[in-house]
Amino acid sequence: MIGAIVGPNLLPFFIYFVVVVLHSVKEVLNMREISECAARFTIFAAMSSKEQKFTSSRVRSSYLSVVVSMTLVLFVLGVLGSLVFSAKTLAQAVRENFTFTLVLDESVPEEELRTLVKSQQLADYAKSAELVTKEEAARALQADLGEDFVEFLGYNPLSNTVDLHLNGTFVASGNLEALRQELLRDPYIEDVLYDLDLITLVNQNIEKISWILAGAVLVLLLVALALINSSIRLTIYSKRFLLKTMQLVGATSGFIRRPYLLNSLVLGLLSAALSIGLLLVLGTALDNYFPALLALFERETMLVVFAALLCIGLLVPGVSTAIAIRKYLKLRTNELYY
Repeated sequence: MIGAIVGPNLLPFFIYFVVVVLHSVKEVLNMREISECAARFTIFAAMSSKEQKFTSSRVRSSYLSVVVSMTLVLFVLGVLGSLVFSAKTLAQAVRENFTFTLVLDESVPEEELRTLVKSQQLADYAKSAELVTKEEAARALQADLGEDFVEFLGYNPLSNTVDLHLNGTFVASGNLEALRQELLRDPYIEDVLYDLDLITLVNQNIEKISWILAGAVLVLLLVALALINSSIRLTIYSKRFLLKTMQLVGATSGFIRRPYLLNSLVLGLLSAALSIGLLLVLGTALDNYFPALLALFERETMLVVFAALLCIGLLVPGVSTAIAIRKYLKLRTNELYY
């Protein structure tokens, strides 16, 4: 039919033309297929790059949330722990601020007076002892009253006294009345004056506050452990399929666990360092505005708190990571979806 149309002489040329056209079409089709494949590959590569960026962003955000949460928890725990450890120092300062007044006899010779004061300064129960003469006491009382009562009375009715401050430990022991009776055996001491009711009330309140702070630290410690454990477990949960894939291709548990444990230790160390840094900033602020309050926090106490924060920051994330990885490696593949 084709030969009839084009004629017998032109048939070879027609066949050659068709072959050339078909070959050209084939090349065009192949190029189009290649172009489509290249376009698809480009789209796939772009999508893969976007997915990688998205995954990297999610990983960074998850790590950031873990670090921020652990830092805040450790910081609050450090503040409360510092208060608990410094409560003893504060209690000592409060107890040692009480004054025990030793009223001396008028007939005490000056030499015996100095000996009495020196003996009280060297006593085991004493923190300090200071002689207050009747003249010094009169001047202080005149300043408080605003009147010269000595001139009005014609004589100074006050006595020489010794202001005695006891060690905080002795005040807390409850042996104050026994000490009073012992001091009264001295013939040169007429009376020992102190506020027993106030001291008893302060001792009771200090004990209550100490128990409350200890309980608060214990509760906060449990909350801190739970929050850190939850943050770490959520991070491991997001990678459960990767963990299972590594296990299925033959990776050992130690090989799988090692990078995650190292990562958790780094995050914990970073969080502990940041919390310690925040505590140092807080200490600097206290030193600028409340130097007397900062004096209650002893250097040894703060070193203990810093060491505790480092231990918690390293141990808790590490243990939580190991437990979480062990859990997901023991699960079957279909159980990872629940």
